[in-house]
Amino acid sequence: MIYNKKSILKYTVNILLIILITVVIFKYKKHLHCVNIENIKIYIQSYGRLSVLIFLLIYMLRPVVFVIPASLMSIIAGNIFNYYVAVLLSMIGCFGSATIAFFLARFLGRSFVDKYLKGKALKLNKNIEKYGFKIMTMMRLCFIFPYDPLSYSAGLTKIKYKDFILGTLIGVFPEIIAYSLMGKHLESPFSLKFIIPVIILFIIAFSSIYIYKKHKSTSIYK
Repeated sequence: MIYNKKSILKYTVNILLIILITVVIFKYKKHLHCVNIENIKIYIQSYGRLSVLIFLLIYMLRPVVFVIPASLMSIIAGNIFNYYVAVLLSMIGCFGSATIAFFLARFLGRSFVDKYLKGKALKLNKNIEKYGFKIMTMMRLCFIFPYDPLSYSAGLTKIKYKDFILGTLIGVFPEIIAYSLMGKHLESPFSLKFIIPVIILFIIAFSSIYIYKKHKSTSIYK
């Protein structure tokens, strides 16, 4: 059987991913069964001056080897770091994790995504190539679309990377602001400073869902 360069590269990437996931599972298996804010926070802070780099590494590799929601990472950032630093780090982490998932899907194809997501890949409309930025921004603003499956699913379409990543960053920015505020006031969950960001999140989510459903029948979303 003759293998072209692309197929050899795909097999190589698959093997490297399997090795990476295996190493992470064996190295951090005692932490994986108890993933929560406090444990992740303690782990990141244990690296001292390197905590920023460790946070970004976990955030960016999250879609591949860690079972940690993006929202949880943003809350942790708000709790550990200065508020503005937390927002910046979450945006960088979001950029990195979305990019990795997008290009893994684009490079390795549907078979990889279907196996990795266990058949939970999202079916995106045909016009995403033409209206990618608008569609991606709206979908990111809605909480009904899971963050990582959406990144993987977008990689399977013909959407331009520029439209995908810009729509992603703009769409998640409001929620990252809110999650960072929640993290900052995590120790006082019944205070107005914690409750207001939660209310803002719900307003953004329901408004976006309403707009998305209202325009779903238009040519952009068909």
